[in-house]
Amino acid sequence: MHSIRWDDLQYVLTVANAGSVAAAARALGVNHSTVLRRLNGFEHRHKLRVFHKLPTGYKLTPEGKELLDAALMIETTVKTLERKVFGQEMKLEGTLKLTTTDTLLRLILERHLSRFHQAYPKIKLELSITARLLDLSVLDADVAIRPGIAIPENLFGKRLCDLAFGVYGSPTYINSLHGPKPIEAAHWLGLSSEMSGGKVARQVEDILNPYNVVLRADSFEALALLAERCMGLAYLPCFVGEASDKLQRIDMELESANVGLWMISHRDLINSGRVRSFFDFIESEIKADHNKLAGIIY
Repeated sequence: MHSIRWDDLQYVLTVANAGSVAAAARALGVNHSTVLRRLNGFEHRHKLRVFHKLPTGYKLTPEGKELLDAALMIETTVKTLERKVFGQEMKLEGTLKLTTTDTLLRLILERHLSRFHQAYPKIKLELSITARLLDLSVLDADVAIRPGIAIPENLFGKRLCDLAFGVYGSPTYINSLHGPKPIEAAHWLGLSSEMSGGKVARQVEDILNPYNVVLRADSFEALALLAERCMGLAYLPCFVGEASDKLQRIDMELESANVGLWMISHRDLINSGRVRSFFDFIESEIKADHNKLAGIIY
């Protein structure tokens, strides 16, 4: 028992409608031998004679006529389904799955998402708040907004702006540091292994003494909270550190990681009405935050 492939049936339909292999090849945009090979393969695989090959052209056998009638019904169903799917994707309604980080949501995105809802009330947002980059290739999320250096080829992304980082600590803790090299002797709050693969995380590891790391976390929000409690110094996005009135930025030279804030989706989704509208809206709205995110003003 061999399953019938839809693309094989399309060749059968085209030859039946065109009346010859040559005409079908022109309609399908392929060469003559391709059509002939697909027809012969279909008949051999299913042990079914579909056409009488006559000097005047190809004529359906009785069995081929039955097959054609069934194939026409399938074609109608498939085209109806394609139209429905396409139409639904173009509609500005339905669910849009978004993943981002806790700090970006609290300090930057929450007001933009609220305005997006006002502009597109029929699009329902489904949020996943995590530092882990979800697998967009299997649709864990439709859109991701997070820091990064570059994106994989199978994804589509827009670099929204630069993202600046700095070293922060509680003024009380900073004032308690003594000795010729107080920064090197300080306790540090580092990033967990789940976030350790990126360039930002590698830069953090370069500036701290691993023996002085007293805590690791997968969230800049958690690092900021614990730095406020005088637990140690933390390497934070400037928009996070400056948002706290309990933290002070330490003036120290840091090599730029050239990190950007990216908005990412799978290339197959970028023409969806929901995804396209979200991209355009956020790209426009977040311009007001560019200096804040780049550490220029706070």
